Order: sequence, then C-alpha cells, then structure tokens
Amino acid sequence: MKEPSLSIITVNFNNNLGLQKTIRSIQSQSYTDYEHIIIDANSMDGSKETIAKYAAETPHLSYWVSEPDKGVYDGMNKGIAHAKGEYIFFLNSGDFLFDGNVLDSIPFDGTNYICGNLRMVYSNTEYEDIIPPEEVDGLFLLKSFLPHPASFIHHSLFESQTYRTDYRIVSDWIHMVDNIVLKGCSYKHVNILISNFDSTGLSSTNGSIGLYERNRWIKENIPARIYASLMELDNLKNSILGSIIPMANEKKRRTQKRMKKAVLLLSKILK
Repeated sequence: MKEPSLSIITVNFNNNLGLQKTIRSIQSQSYTDYEHIIIDANSMDGSKETIAKYAAETPHLSYWVSEPDKGVYDGMNKGIAHAKGEYIFFLNSGDFLFDGNVLDSIPFDGTNYICGNLRMVYSNTEYEDIIPPEEVDGLFLLKSFLPHPASFIHHSLFESQTYRTDYRIVSDWIHMVDNIVLKGCSYKHVNILISNFDSTGLSSTNGSIGLYERNRWIKENIPARIYASLMELDNLKNSILGSIIPMANEKKRRTQKRMKKAVLLLSKILK
C-alpha cells in the first residue's frame, strides 16, 4: 500500500471540545492523501470516547493511543514514531484548519520546511495573522519563530532528531533553529492561511517560561560574542539611521547581500 504524503499528528489532554473542533476541520478537507494520528495523554473528559467514535467513522485515523506521557513534546514524539507520511504536520487539539481546501493548496515538493500563515484567535472579534518571511536566517529565528501549526516538516528531519522533552515550551523552536539555520535545510513560505491557533494553549499562556527556555538554549549553544554580534547586526539593520539615509536601490541590494553573507558566516561558525 502506498504511504500517505502527509501525517497529521494531534496531541490532546482533557480538551474534548477542542479535539472535536480539530477533527471536524480535518474531516472537511478536500485533500485525502493523509493519515491522522492522535496521541491522548490519558484524558478523563470524554476525549477517549470521541477518538474511538472517530476511529469507527474514518479510515484516515491510522493510530491512536490514550496513556500518560511526559508532556506535549513526548506526545508529539510518540506521534512521529508512528508516522508514515513524507511530511509531518502538527495540529493539536483546539487548533483547526482555516478552510476545507487548505491541504490541497500545499506544494509537497520535497522542500524540507514548508510554512504558511497562522491566525491567532484571541476572541470572537480579535485575531492576529502571523505571516512568516520569504527567507529565514539566524537573525530572524533567534528573535522570532515560525508558526508550528502552519508548518509542514519533511519526515527526514526527524530521523536523527526528535523534540527535546527537557524543554516544556520551545522544543519546536530549537528544532527549527537546528535544522534551518545550523544545518541549512530548505525552506519555503506559502502565502495562505493554514490554521487558526488556540490562543489559550500551553505556549501562548506561558510566555515567561518560553522566554526563559529560549535564553537558556541560546546561552548553552551560542557563544556570547557571536550572539552579541548577531544582535548588533540586527540593531543596525533596523536602526532609524538606516531608514532615513537615502540609498539607491542597487546600493541597498548590495548592502542587504553583504548583511546576509555576514549572517550566513556567523551561522556556519555555530556549526
């Protein structure tokens, strides 16, 4: 039997209503070349019954389990271990695909990291669209992130490196930095809304923990002088001086190329 192009992994813990919303958005897709994997952390709110009912209704649920785990990244790693798709996409309970044609719009062309746009919903009337850049370098990722629920990651990137379980919030960010910046994997931005993100989730309600973990990883993995140089370069790029000095387009492009080369050089040093 042909393996699916896409493995959708959903991690859930006591979020039955959110899980139902996630499942409905997947069932509504016009795209069908996928498998769905659900890892439940021994929920006691009816989630297991929802999954069992879903399993009886669809051939796409290839694996599910409900058992205690060591946190969200442990659950995601369990899903990866059972995934057979060329690409892996994490859509956790409460998050849902933007419309029924999203997956049909993704070019699964072998690019290592395909990333679309994410809508963070704060209320019925308030939301924010997160739009990743067309190109990603060390400067961007050391200060920001790519939206995980809008990212399609080639399965090969997990063959020797799954998510670290000693971090609660930022293991997906660490995986991005390691692969996109330090290992130079290919990246593509697709300018479409992929999913709506549950703003009450773990990472969105633990900002201080995420900042602490990010700083901890940077301190342990990036020499202080190199990190300071990167931040100095970023400050120069975003300085008011840089915006008020008139430059011809060609000169501006040459300057941007030199800055990009400097970032790539510093990134190579980190290897």
